[in-house]
Amino acid sequence: MRISKFLFLPVLILLFVFLIKYLIEKQEYNNQVIKVDITLKNNCELIDSAFMVATYPENKNAFFENKKATMYLKRSSKVQLQANNKYDGFHYSSIPVKVKESLILEANCTEEGRLEEIFDSLNKQFKEKD
Repeated sequence: MRISKFLFLPVLILLFVFLIKYLIEKQEYNNQVIKVDITLKNNCELIDSAFMVATYPENKNAFFENKKATMYLKRSSKVQLQANNKYDGFHYSSIPVKVKESLILEANCTEEGRLEEIFDSLNKQFKEKD
């Protein structure tokens, strides 16, 4: 009985130390800055320069050249395809996605395409929680 009481506290402290270490490593990983290559897949009847990439939470913007944009972002960031801010009166925004080294952002201007994106996003969100 005394041995179990004696071992309980060190084991508890050890678990607490590993938990703190894990949380710190996760935070460091999410704060790493990576190069993100973004490709535009334009399914709209608009020129490619009508779109830009916006980031969250940094609020940075990048513009496409030959359907490509490159940004340096934290792993915890999200990017979103938006209407280029130089075109007044045109509004577009896609669903934000987490960054990775290579991304394809797709512009769908039809209602059917937009609804499909929303339903895909909802399906992914509920699958991740299972």
